[in-house]
Amino acid sequence: MSVGSIFRLFIIVSVLVIAAAVVSTTILALVRFGSSMLLSDQWTDFDYTRRLAEGSLRFADLFDQHNEHRIFFPRLIFFLDYLVANNTNTVDLTFNVLIAAGTLFSILALYRKLEKDRGIYLGFAAIGTAILFSLSQRENFLWGFQVQFFGAVAAAAGAFLAFAVSIERARRGVAAMGPRCLAYVLVLVDTYTLSNGILAAFLLIPMALALRAGRAIVLATLGWALLLAVSYFLNFHPVQGHSPYLYSLTHPLDYLGYLSGYLGNLVTCLGIAEPLRSRAAILLGAIGLLLTLAALARSLRTWDEPPARVALLALMLFVLGTAMLTALGRITFGMEQAFSGRYVTPVSVFWVAHICYWAPLRRLRDGLGLGLALAGAVVVAGLTLCAVKGHLRGWQEGNAQALTTAKARDAILSDVRDVSTYQSVFPVAEVIVQHVPFMRNHHLSVFADPDNRLLGQKPDWLAVTLANRCIGAFDLTALLSSSGGELSLAATGWAWDQARGKAVARLLFTDAAGMVVGYAGGGWPRPDVRLAIPAVRSGAVGWTGFLKAAPATLVRAYALLPGHRACVVGEKITPSDDSHLVPLSSLGAAISVSSAPALSGGWSQDGQNAAAGSLSLDEVVYGSWSGTDGNVGEMRVGPFTATHSRIAFPMVTGPHAENQVAVLLDAETGIELRRYPLFTSLTWTGLEIQLPEAAVGKAVVLEFRDQGTGWGEWSAVGGLHEVVSDNPTP
Repeated sequence: MSVGSIFRLFIIVSVLVIAAAVVSTTILALVRFGSSMLLSDQWTDFDYTRRLAEGSLRFADLFDQHNEHRIFFPRLIFFLDYLVANNTNTVDLTFNVLIAAGTLFSILALYRKLEKDRGIYLGFAAIGTAILFSLSQRENFLWGFQVQFFGAVAAAAGAFLAFAVSIERARRGVAAMGPRCLAYVLVLVDTYTLSNGILAAFLLIPMALALRAGRAIVLATLGWALLLAVSYFLNFHPVQGHSPYLYSLTHPLDYLGYLSGYLGNLVTCLGIAEPLRSRAAILLGAIGLLLTLAALARSLRTWDEPPARVALLALMLFVLGTAMLTALGRITFGMEQAFSGRYVTPVSVFWVAHICYWAPLRRLRDGLGLGLALAGAVVVAGLTLCAVKGHLRGWQEGNAQALTTAKARDAILSDVRDVSTYQSVFPVAEVIVQHVPFMRNHHLSVFADPDNRLLGQKPDWLAVTLANRCIGAFDLTALLSSSGGELSLAATGWAWDQARGKAVARLLFTDAAGMVVGYAGGGWPRPDVRLAIPAVRSGAVGWTGFLKAAPATLVRAYALLPGHRACVVGEKITPSDDSHLVPLSSLGAAISVSSAPALSGGWSQDGQNAAAGSLSLDEVVYGSWSGTDGNVGEMRVGPFTATHSRIAFPMVTGPHAENQVAVLLDAETGIELRRYPLFTSLTWTGLEIQLPEAAVGKAVVLEFRDQGTGWGEWSAVGGLHEVVSDNPTP
C-alpha cells in the first residue's frame, strides 16, 4: 500500500471516528440535558394540548398561526408526546434526532448517486454527519418545540430526493407516480411545518423544468404549489413587530450583510470575539452565496445535470430562500439575530448540500483543478472545525441550560412563585402559573414523575435514612415572599454521595412534621468544596432549590438516592416572622424623610388600583399599579434615621402579593440589611416591621419593589411611621 493510500485511509477513518463521536455524544446530551420542562413557546402552544385533553379542540384549530407559521404537523408530534409520554418531551426530542437522521439520509442518498469513489463518499458522508449532528445546534436538539426547524429542511430534502427519483424512474420507463406523489406530500408537510416550507413546493417547478419532466408534470407541480400557497395564506394575518420589508429595499448592503452573516453563522461556534466574528461569518456566507450562484449558473448553462445534482441545488436554494425571508423580517433586530442557534440547522444543511454537490466534480488533472480542490478542502476543513468546536461549546451550554431549567422545575414543583426563575423558561410568569395546576392534576410534564408529586405528603421511605452515606451542607436560605403565614424561600448548599462517589442530583425538603415542603436540584458548580474536602471528587456538587414553610420552623434537606433511599444533608431554621399587619389606628408619628421618594418603573403618586380606594390618613400615597398589573419597578424612601427598633407604614396590595417586597438598605453602603415580604391585603392596613439591631439609629433606605407582572400583582404604600413601644404590637 502506497503512502498516499495510507494517508487517505487515515483521513477517512479519522472523520468516521469524529462523526461517530459527534452523533453518540449528541444523543447522550439529549438523555443527560433533555428536560421534561416546557420551554419558551411551548408554554403558549400548550393551550392546544390542553384543549385536546379537555375535548374542546377542533381540527381547524391545528392550522392556527404561531407567529407567521402554521405548525400543523409539529402539533401532531406534540400531541403524540402528550398521549405517549405525558408531555415530558421524550417524543419531541426523539423526533429531533430522527428527523435530523432523515435529512442526512436524503442528502447522502443524492450524493451516492453522484460519487463514484466509495472511500471519498465515506469520508465526506462522515463530515456531513458531524456537521448535521453537531451540538452547535443545541438550541434545536435540546428543545422539544424545535421539531419544526428540523422538519422544514428534512421535508424539503426528502421532497427533492423523491422528485429526483421520480424523474430517474420515468427516464428508465419505470412507474414514477409513487415517488412523485411522495414529493408532493412532503412539500405539503413542509408548508404546514414552518412558513419557509412553501418554498419547497415552488422549487419543484424549476426542478421539473430543468429535468425536462414534461408539460403535464410541470403544470401539475405548478398547480399543487399554487394550491398550497392559497390554502396557507387563507385568513393569514401579518405578524406585528417584524422588520418592515421596505427597510431591506432601502438598505441593500445591510440586507446583503445580514444574509451573508446568516449563511455563515457556523463560524460563530468558534467563539470568536466581535467584530471579527461578524466579519468571518459574512465572509463565509459570501463564499456560500457565490458557490450557490456558480452552481445555479452551471445548471442553467448545461441543462443536462443529473437529477441528484439538481436536487442538491434545490436544497441549497431552499436554505438561501429561507435566509432571504428571515433577513426581510428580522434585519432590524441586528446581526446577532442571524447568529441565533436555531438557524444553525438550516445553514448546516446548506453547507453539507454544497459539499455533496461539488465533491464529485473535483478535477485534479491540472493546476486550476488542484487549486480549486485545495480551496475546497480548506473550506471543508473549516466547516468541520466549526462543527467540532461548536459541538464542544454546545455540550457546555447544554449543561448550563439543564441547570437553569432544573431550577425552574424545582420552583414549580415547590409551588414557589419566583418570577425571575419562571422567566428563565418563559418571559411571562403568569402563563406558567395558569398551566401548572392543570399539569399537576393530570401528571404532565415535570409532574409525570411520581417523585415530583410529593409536596405536602409524608413518604414512609423518608423515615429510613442512611447514616454517613452523604456529606453536605444546607448553606443559605433567602426569603422570597410571605403569604398566609407561610414563607417562600430559596435555598442552596452542596451534597456528595460517598458510597457512589457522585454528586447528588435531586434533593427534597421536609418540615418539622416530616411533610415534603420543597425540591432542589444538584450539579451546580462549587469548586470551593472540592478544594476544602479531598473526599469530594467533583466541582459540581452544589444544589439550589425552593421550599415553603412556616416562620421559625426546622427544615431538613434530604439527598434522594436510587431505590427511594435518602440521607440527611443538613437542616436549617427558617427566618422568624419579623413583620405583621396592624390596624391603621396603631401607627405612630410620621418619620421625617428629607426628600420625596425616588420612583422607577410603574411606581407613581396615587398609583394604586381604584378598587383599593383612598387612604384615610392625610398623606401622599404611591403605588405600582399605575394602570396595569404588569407594571414593575422600585420606590426608594430615604435616607432616614430610625430611632426605634420597629417602624410601620400603611399599605395595600392586589390579590397576589407574592412578588411585592420591602428591602431595608444601609444608606451609606447600599448593603441589604433585611427583606420584608408584603402580605396580601386588598384594603388599606398597616404593616409593622422589625429592624435589625444594626439599623437602629443609623441612616437607612427602605426600597419597595414590585417584581410581579401577573394579574393582581401590585402594591401601594403611604408614609413611614414610628412604633413607640419596643414590644410587638398585638
